[in-house]
Amino acid sequence: MTADADSRTRRGAEPAPPRRRHWWRWVGRVVAVLGVAALLTFWWTTLRLAEPASWPPPSAAISAADSVRATAAFAARSHPSVGDLDMRYGWSTAASIEPLPEGRRFFPRMLADIRAARSSIHLMQFGFRPGRVGGAFAAALEDALARGVEVRLVVDGYGSRISGGSRVMYDRLASAGAQIVVNDAVGLPRTGLWRDRSLAWSLAQFGHPEHRKLLIVDGRIAYIGGAGIEDHFMNGGFYDVMVRVTGDVVRQLQSVFLTTFRAHGGPLPATEAGLSRYFPVPADPGEKPVVVVGTKHARDVSALEVCRRLIDGARRRLDLTGPYLTDDDLIDRIAAAARRGVAVRLLVSKHSNSAVHDAALRRHYSELLAAGVQIWEYPHAVMHGKVLLADDTVLVGTVNLDDWSLYRSNEVALLIEDGATAELVERRLFLPCMAVSHPAEAPSGAWTRLIDWLADQLSYFL
Repeated sequence: MTADADSRTRRGAEPAPPRRRHWWRWVGRVVAVLGVAALLTFWWTTLRLAEPASWPPPSAAISAADSVRATAAFAARSHPSVGDLDMRYGWSTAASIEPLPEGRRFFPRMLADIRAARSSIHLMQFGFRPGRVGGAFAAALEDALARGVEVRLVVDGYGSRISGGSRVMYDRLASAGAQIVVNDAVGLPRTGLWRDRSLAWSLAQFGHPEHRKLLIVDGRIAYIGGAGIEDHFMNGGFYDVMVRVTGDVVRQLQSVFLTTFRAHGGPLPATEAGLSRYFPVPADPGEKPVVVVGTKHARDVSALEVCRRLIDGARRRLDLTGPYLTDDDLIDRIAAAARRGVAVRLLVSKHSNSAVHDAALRRHYSELLAAGVQIWEYPHAVMHGKVLLADDTVLVGTVNLDDWSLYRSNEVALLIEDGATAELVERRLFLPCMAVSHPAEAPSGAWTRLIDWLADQLSYFL
């Protein structure tokens, strides 16, 4: 043993230097765990495609006569949220159903009914923004408030840019007495009336746009369709359809609005007596069979299930129009309908406002054309109406045929079983638009086909 080694032995081993505390590693692990938890939560609450049995309406579905009772029961709940909106509606009737294609037809009618309102105006919108059209509607609503009409609004915060360029308009409406609630699909969800909102301790709004468009005047007249209150629906940029409806079904649409208003923290009477003035019994309940369907993520996908039923059950004709048709299952069903001899026509945009959706649909052109489907590309505007016509039945409302609309957004539509209405829709919408459209061709070129294939792979997220 050397002297140095002997000396170290007598002194004992020198203590090891203290280890550094790599705190940042622990922070990284915590962030990773939280990130995984956030992704799983986002998938569960937003991205997953849940399919609860939603059609046909159950025996306990809400009738027109029961609408006020069901709405009062919902309003009486303690702090209901959007996640509690599980209302299911039964078959009802309409006295009149008037399809109004193009903003130059439906905006003046909507404004005329607002100006004639005597008791209440209820407006639900994805996109209600300032502009020529938005300004006209805001002015009409302010005039109604000045003459004592109650005005309530449900708007989507993202679609209506309520915290951006629209804030001044909404502040002015609120100051005039309008009661406004907002769906926060993006950002921190909040609840309560505009300018007095608080955090909503629920993720029921997040990732789920309030895409429904309803106008209900005095509880007697309703409008439903795909158009926002925005200039491009009037100036030729977007082609859309709104349907004016009267009859018993308006009471059910009133329930759709008021329960949603309450779910966002809007104040409502919680008794049938307090709510009855919003549900007047119509002088003419009508005889046209109709039912309210829609989408409420993980709770109701009746709109999807009705689309499948109509496509699979078509025997003579099947006409569809919409800006975003990307659901692979529905596309397969459409092709199958054509192969069994149904006259199938798709009316789509030459170019919509979403190149990804366009490419995802174009990926299926070869398959659809080979099956015998006629595809008509409308060149003059974004074909934004959402209408499905099968034999003598029509589905019209806010439902796009993509996965976000069919499974995740809040949507509403009317299923109408009436041959006269079907003929009117064909005569006013499909025939004139197809007359100025061009037949589609299957895409050619390796690069185009690759882009289309990639877009189609994203259809789950569209």
